[in-house]
Amino acid sequence: MAFDPTNVDLTTASARDIICYLQIGENQYNGHLPARISAVFVMLVVSTLGTAFPYIGKQMPRLRIPTPVYLFARYFGSGVIVSTAFIHL
Repeated sequence: MAFDPTNVDLTTASARDIICYLQIGENQYNGHLPARISAVFVMLVVSTLGTAFPYIGKQMPRLRIPTPVYLFARYFGSGVIVSTAFIHL
C-alpha cells in the first residue's frame, strides 16, 4: 500500500504518518520569488519616504507643507515607531 499524503488526518494519524506527510506532502510555495524580492525593496523605499517626510518638510521651507499635515505625519510616524517597538517586545 503506497502512502498518500493528501489523505492524512493530522488529528488521528500516527507520528510516522505525520512525518511522512510533512516530508512527502506538496509545498505551498507558488513560485513568485521576484515579486517577493521586489516587495522587500518597495517596503524599504515607502517606509523611508514616510519616515523622512517630517524631517524633509521641516528642513525645506519651500515645500510649504500645511502645519496640520506636517503634525499628522510627524505624530503618525512616531506612533508607528512606538507600536513597532511594543510589538517586537
